[in-house]
Amino acid sequence: MKVLVIGLLAAILSVLLTVALLVSYRADQHVVRWFPGTGIAGKVDVRGTPPAYLSVTDRRRGNEYTVRVLEDGTFVAPLPPGLYELELPGDGRSITLAVPRGECLDVVLDFRFPWVVLEVPREGWPLPRPV
Repeated sequence: MKVLVIGLLAAILSVLLTVALLVSYRADQHVVRWFPGTGIAGKVDVRGTPPAYLSVTDRRRGNEYTVRVLEDGTFVAPLPPGLYELELPGDGRSITLAVPRGECLDVVLDFRFPWVVLEVPREGWPLPRPV
């Protein structure tokens, strides 16, 4: 009987944690600053204070850009279409994103977990996927 109660409580706890995570991603989706044009607009989730900047490297041309991250963790990077690698200062992980032609790529990037970075699309269901 005790094992059944413990199992039921664990199942309820996992459902509540999943709902809380999805609700927080949903709130993050609403603060992404969208802009007309081509590039990346997003929010960086980290533990503690967000970094002051984000390093963006053009994978095809090798150009490096520095993009300012605002106090709420949002950033805007007007970039031409292409493949870009984003990296936080002092963090060894990087994310590769493809900027489509004529569109602004809107994402939430979650760096709070140790070995994986999660990408959440700005529109639709806030279902994270590993990058």
